[in-house]
Amino acid sequence: MKVTPGRAPLAGLRERKKQMTRQAILDAAERLFDEQGFDGATVAQIADAANVSVKTLFTYFSSKEDLVFGTEESTRDALVDAVRSRAPGTPALDAVRDFVDAMVDDFDQVHGLEGFHRTIGKSAALQARLLVTFDRYEEALAKVLAEEAGAETPDPPTRLAAAQLVLLLRTVTSQEVRVLVARHPLSVQQQILRDCVGRSADMLADGLADYAVRRA
Repeated sequence: MKVTPGRAPLAGLRERKKQMTRQAILDAAERLFDEQGFDGATVAQIADAANVSVKTLFTYFSSKEDLVFGTEESTRDALVDAVRSRAPGTPALDAVRDFVDAMVDDFDQVHGLEGFHRTIGKSAALQARLLVTFDRYEEALAKVLAEEAGAETPDPPTRLAAAQLVLLLRTVTSQEVRVLVARHPLSVQQQILRDCVGRSADMLADGLADYAVRRA
């Protein structure tokens, strides 16, 4: 088969341009959502800020809600890789805890978390979309755990374990954590988050046998 000179470099250039366009749309959406809120910023405004048409925007993202979750797939893949590549003898819980700790380190004094909460706000559509994201993470982790156990598909205990592992991520993004963090000076907010992750991981490790035992 004859190879056309320059075909591979051109394909690579096109792919890079697509990635740049996608990132430009995400950057514009993040800025406008931060300034105007999710409901206040329109798709047309985002497209204009990214120097693309609305039609082009929707070739990259299927909905306005998806603009908030532009890193969903990369985060999912990184989470799965953290569990899959953990050292022998390391529990999956420890791998996820280290992963979430690394996310906290990347929050840049939790502005990222604060911005995330501001964007989600009281939007029912975004809250529902966030649940879909966590469900997808849970599904991905359940498959990895099943593979490690030599099973073709996850069984109920595997699904339960995956759900609990994802809870560490859900805790960090919860409204309760945001309220807790906001009570403290900016200089210690990341440490508060780390402590919260640590306590949550310890609780998962200990199980729920002795938690919420009803008193007489």
